[in-house]
Amino acid sequence: MSFERPAGGGVGFKKITFGKISLASSSSTPAEESTKKTEESLVEEPKENLKDKPEEDGNQGGFGSFSWDKAKGQEDGAEGGGGDDKDKGEIVDEADEEMKKMMGFSDFGTSKKPEQQKSARKFSVKELMEQIKSSKKAAQGGTDTKIEVDMEGINIHENESATVSKDDSAEEESDDEVIGPMPPPSEPAKKRKDAVWSRMKSKDGDDDDDDNDSDSSSEEEEEDDDAVSSGSDDEEDRTRLFPLTDQLTMEHGNQPVTAMAVDPPGGRFATGSIDYDVKLWDFTGLKNRHAFRAMRPCECHPIRHLSYSSSGDALLVVSGNAQAKVMDRDGSELLECVKGDQYIVDMAKTKGHVACLTGGQFNPKQRESFITSSDDGTVRVWDVNNPRTHKTIVKLRNSKGGKSRATACCFSRDGNCFMGAGIDGTIFMWDTRRPLVLPTATIKNAHTPNTDTFCVVYSNSGLQVASRGEDAVVNIWDTRNWKQTLWKSDQHPAKYATTDLSFSPDDRHLLIPSLPPGTSAREKSETATHSILYFLSMQDYTFTKQMDFENQILIRSAWHHRINQIFLSSSTGTFSILYDLNKSNRGALLVHGSKPKKQRATVVTEDFSGKIIITPSSLPMFKGDKPRNPKREEIKARMDPVKSRRPDLPITAGSGGRVASGGSTLSSFVIRSIGMQKSVKDDMDPREAILRYAKEAEENPIWVTPAYKQNQPKTIFHKEEDDDEAPDTKKQKMV
Repeated sequence: MSFERPAGGGVGFKKITFGKISLASSSSTPAEESTKKTEESLVEEPKENLKDKPEEDGNQGGFGSFSWDKAKGQEDGAEGGGGDDKDKGEIVDEADEEMKKMMGFSDFGTSKKPEQQKSARKFSVKELMEQIKSSKKAAQGGTDTKIEVDMEGINIHENESATVSKDDSAEEESDDEVIGPMPPPSEPAKKRKDAVWSRMKSKDGDDDDDDNDSDSSSEEEEEDDDAVSSGSDDEEDRTRLFPLTDQLTMEHGNQPVTAMAVDPPGGRFATGSIDYDVKLWDFTGLKNRHAFRAMRPCECHPIRHLSYSSSGDALLVVSGNAQAKVMDRDGSELLECVKGDQYIVDMAKTKGHVACLTGGQFNPKQRESFITSSDDGTVRVWDVNNPRTHKTIVKLRNSKGGKSRATACCFSRDGNCFMGAGIDGTIFMWDTRRPLVLPTATIKNAHTPNTDTFCVVYSNSGLQVASRGEDAVVNIWDTRNWKQTLWKSDQHPAKYATTDLSFSPDDRHLLIPSLPPGTSAREKSETATHSILYFLSMQDYTFTKQMDFENQILIRSAWHHRINQIFLSSSTGTFSILYDLNKSNRGALLVHGSKPKKQRATVVTEDFSGKIIITPSSLPMFKGDKPRNPKREEIKARMDPVKSRRPDLPITAGSGGRVASGGSTLSSFVIRSIGMQKSVKDDMDPREAILRYAKEAEENPIWVTPAYKQNQPKTIFHKEEDDDEAPDTKKQKMV
């Protein structure tokens, strides 16, 4: 901001500047133009010439100078022909002295000379970029590349001549610079970048004088090859995470394995079968291919479902009875759900199920909550801390409002919703964050009425739901729109009611164990020779891959997200684990390559004629079991009276010999109870033993004689009269 004296003369003011901001009037006078030229000439002069000039009064600082300019005033006074210069200079000194007395300082700037003032350090982005490029050239051996950034992505171009003049292109490069992180490259930009890099690698070692036409033709050929192989690359990308190279097969029993569960950490898993057995397996102890615990938790009821809690410390066992059980990791029973009263019509008034269970699952987020469904038409939510009654109950109703048998149930991945399927083909969904008076969503005619719905399962993201039933139909829905199915197929029959579905860890595929289309094997006349495991793509709903399993029917399937291994159970009593040495971790890899111990075979001897010779002592029935613990066997032998030859123990009752004194007959007991001091031997006649005390009884009567002493002092006995007449002979009966 500048103030100039009018043309008629007067006092001149020095120009005031604030940092880098200078304010000038819109209309410039000839005097102003002359002052600008003089200022430019002073700036262009070197610092050495400035030393010879006299110092100006007033101090300069970063915020300009706020003082009178003596020299300027003198010049202006000379031009204007008037004004007292001395008085003007004195005004400046007096003002400085007054300010110093009042405020302690004389001006707002520094007293340093202009040549002594420090200036801020300046950096040139262009020079820094050129230094980086030169260092890259030295590292790459002279190859010159230039990186250009645009809105589509990152493009890499070769520049044979990359020398750019600094003065001409300084402003252009400063405008093109991008501040902040680079934007992500788009798909076309990625393809172009990959093509250029592959071409640059292929040209290593070649001459640098190749024509541009040959380069462009090679790029076009590579793009054509990429377009042709895009289909195979997409298929490889879909199957690149499939752990299907190796297989581990173990035996559970002789009956179909209808239930299977893997704990969330992936260290243990459990299997259940129709033979009522539940076996617990640990990957660290699978060298001998044996379970570390086998039990029958539900007596003679087949196992239908198994489910681990979210922490893996509890196992839910759902069998054919009305009471579910919860076991710990080692197989000990933690609780058993209460059974309801079957004589109550309203199922909401009972504390538990009254019919056989059809499904169950632990809450994926809450380790103390689990769900069960039953043939009594209810789905109940339980709390581990209170097994004496259910926590929540919902009743399934058909289209007519009647009772509908529940055939399957499941929790969502976030634990906020649960589903139940009815016998009429309807699927219901409830949200626990809302009142459970009515279902939140209802899918009618999802499956054929009067057929069982085998499985209902949520995806890991919770956006899709899949179901399968006895009618060989597999449905997939979007949880945001229940009115229309995303995919439906009726070519997946199943024999067992516990056949399920499972999603891949990334929700890109759905595993469907199925029999060949057109065969159900649910009738005695039908026989299934093999089964198929389908991998359904959730992107375009096509089968990415399918695997055939000969001489067995797949029932259960599970794809674990941590160890990346697929668990399959079959009808032959075996279960398999599919894994890959490069794509899987832990789990079956811990026992990869190790073989179970071989059992000793029975030695059979043959004579020269070919007949088998069997010695009786070599037969298993004549061989005793080898003691596993000699000390324990010795303790058992000491407790056996035959092996230890223990003598007979004395009898506490009876008298004489091994019989204790006191007698073991009724008369001896009566005599002892009366208070006899002397014992009566068992070999003595009881009559004689009593008559021994007849004289003492007369002299000192105790019982009978004192009673008749007053009214009948003299004893009167009954005398029998002698009849001389002979008795009448008995008449013989007439035949």
